[in-house]
Amino acid sequence: MKSLKEILVRKTEIRSLFESNKEMTDDEIDTLETELRELEKAQKSIEKRQEIAKGISTGAIIAKEIAKSQNEERTYGRDSAEYRSAFFKTLAGVQLNDVEKRAMTTNSSSAGVAVPTVTMNKIYEKIENDSVVYGLVTVSHLSGNVSIPLEGTTNAVERKGEGEDGTIQDDTLAELKLSAKKYIKLVRLTCELENTAIDALEDYIVNKLSKKLVQAFDTDIISGTGSGATGILTTITPTSTAVAGEWDYDDICDLFADIPAKARKNATLMMSTNTLYKQIKTIKDSNKHPIFDPASNKVLGRDVTECDDVPDGTIIFGDFSEYMFNWSKDAQITKSEESAFASGDTVYRILALADGGLADLGAITAKEAGDAEAE
Repeated sequence: MKSLKEILVRKTEIRSLFESNKEMTDDEIDTLETELRELEKAQKSIEKRQEIAKGISTGAIIAKEIAKSQNEERTYGRDSAEYRSAFFKTLAGVQLNDVEKRAMTTNSSSAGVAVPTVTMNKIYEKIENDSVVYGLVTVSHLSGNVSIPLEGTTNAVERKGEGEDGTIQDDTLAELKLSAKKYIKLVRLTCELENTAIDALEDYIVNKLSKKLVQAFDTDIISGTGSGATGILTTITPTSTAVAGEWDYDDICDLFADIPAKARKNATLMMSTNTLYKQIKTIKDSNKHPIFDPASNKVLGRDVTECDDVPDGTIIFGDFSEYMFNWSKDAQITKSEESAFASGDTVYRILALADGGLADLGAITAKEAGDAEAE
């Protein structure tokens, strides 16, 4: 950066060039004009700093008040380093500095303390990577209640000859309403763990929170009753295999035929490990070849996802991206030391607001072997 003296000297040189009779091109004039404007800006900045420094030396301005004024003008969002530091210091019971207190106050509410953006993104990523079902569905982050239009009665495209008018036909729409269902988990942290470094505490929170949430989400997407997300098997009624308690080649083919071709393009088979290795693995086609290929993890060319949230004997088949899961609010954490007073530990309440439901009822089907003894 140029000193004030250098700036003044250069400004004099530029002025002399303009006052001389020397011919200059338009580009040269523009370049000098741009440089002059930058010099003016730099000069004002230096003079302002000098004025402040002079005020401090004479007592007219107190340096602490300047810093306070600058901090008050700045806001600290959930994505700021100051808020992340404040968040984990609060969890660890470490005293905050003034900036961290301001960041924490800005982002706190009666519902709890929002997880920092960087940490929440790590949780999202880990949930998706560790999940069995959640990673297959469509996930959104729309605040509040959400209404998703669903296709109801849709009239076919008309075919008319030249000069013939089309007929107005009303299509009907239904809707999938997703609200803010509570997912709550209480987690106990020992006093020893609370005293760990911020990065280590963040890793613990990410692993603990994502593990609990992914278990709840996967279960609810499959069989949720509506207290949280509404499950696929709650929404559709599985049909039964031809022979109770048994799966055969025709049952698998019937399952494939239960959904339209457009849904089969991205369809996945989902079943428990027991169903796959104790029932489906034993089925052979007309050439005595097993229909399940463990090397490619496919049944008759279709991808298989093992999920123990699916009941033994039941197979779900379809395009799981037609299931909509929405976070209406990111996870929040509130701590309490009262419930673990004797041990000195701290109990944390983790609260997430989310909901989910099947958007296209024709995109997913299910079949179950049923109870052979009941026949």
